[in-house]
Amino acid sequence: MKILVRSRLRVEKDVIVRIARSLRGRGNFSVKVGQEVHPDEIIGSSEVSIGFRTMNLAALLSISPQDIKKYLKKTLGQRIYKGELLAFKPNFLFMDKKYVTAPTDGILDYINEKNGEIRLTLLPRRVNLPAGVYGVVEKIDENNNQAIIRTQVTKIYGIFGTGRVREGFLYKITSRDGILTHTAVSPKFEDNILIGGSLVTKEAVTSSISAGVNGIVVGGISADDYKSMVGRIIFPKKMENDIGIAVVITEGFGSIPMGEGIFDALSQHEGKFAVVDGNRATISLPSFSSSCMIKIRRTSLAEEPISTSYLGVEESEPKGVELRIGSGVRVIGSSFTGEMGKVVFIDQNEALMPSGIRAYMVTVETKRRKIQVPSTNLEAI
Repeated sequence: MKILVRSRLRVEKDVIVRIARSLRGRGNFSVKVGQEVHPDEIIGSSEVSIGFRTMNLAALLSISPQDIKKYLKKTLGQRIYKGELLAFKPNFLFMDKKYVTAPTDGILDYINEKNGEIRLTLLPRRVNLPAGVYGVVEKIDENNNQAIIRTQVTKIYGIFGTGRVREGFLYKITSRDGILTHTAVSPKFEDNILIGGSLVTKEAVTSSISAGVNGIVVGGISADDYKSMVGRIIFPKKMENDIGIAVVITEGFGSIPMGEGIFDALSQHEGKFAVVDGNRATISLPSFSSSCMIKIRRTSLAEEPISTSYLGVEESEPKGVELRIGSGVRVIGSSFTGEMGKVVFIDQNEALMPSGIRAYMVTVETKRRKIQVPSTNLEAI
């Protein structure tokens, strides 16, 4: 008797891949092709504009909007520093004198005499770019402001997702079977990646985008919520989908606890730098052991066009393997979804399921118990 079950690559350790490290604005790289780098090494820097500040000067001085130029102490295009005098109305006709100081460093770049508003464009700040990984610089792409680095990662394959490549530090928000709701999301997670449990709500995704979160990795999602993010559910889907955040679903539609292997790998990497590709449903966890440089140095990757996305091994299609005593398996259906263990017994005769389907019953020993599952609800790991 030969029973075939599907096998899907879920966690792949010690893979040599390329990643792209991007400057946030126009700038320069301080590394060269062939140079070895470590995670904390600064490989480049750029000037980044961080926005503007609008003030209603007429209201602050209690004057007519058309008079604001009369009391301004700075001219259009002039630089001003925090605390410096911006506008002053002297004491006359028994009225108190009033003054306004600059709330931040900036440049006065807009005056509206119709509503009395002025705008200060904040001065750009210099942002350093760390390598984030151990690796070897393969290319400096000045057109895209990127350094391409060959490095070693543990690669995790989800089922589906959405969003372009993003990076950040991992933060575990829930237990393996917990629900990631909007109440757990806050601005302190800006530029980082959240690890959920069995389900993420649409409100949590919206709150994460508003808070500047870069990515979410979770076991399941409502089919309706996923459809609202990507438009239509089509597999394989296009690779350019982006809603302002990278989302990777590791198990499927509905509330499904994240698989133990994936959850353990992410938990062990918590607080460390990672790369998430929502459209390809992959998470890459760079090695933070300096010994990985041995394999990185001696491994050459095939020449290929280097895109602006994370580059690595593409997810392979599920394939059938023979189920045997001792095989490592994961439950993909029934009330035990997501549990993992090893096969200890396989029935010799098919049983008739309530659904009308015949299948061989398989006894699986997990960390906590022994469970009996139809072979059709198992995948090899």
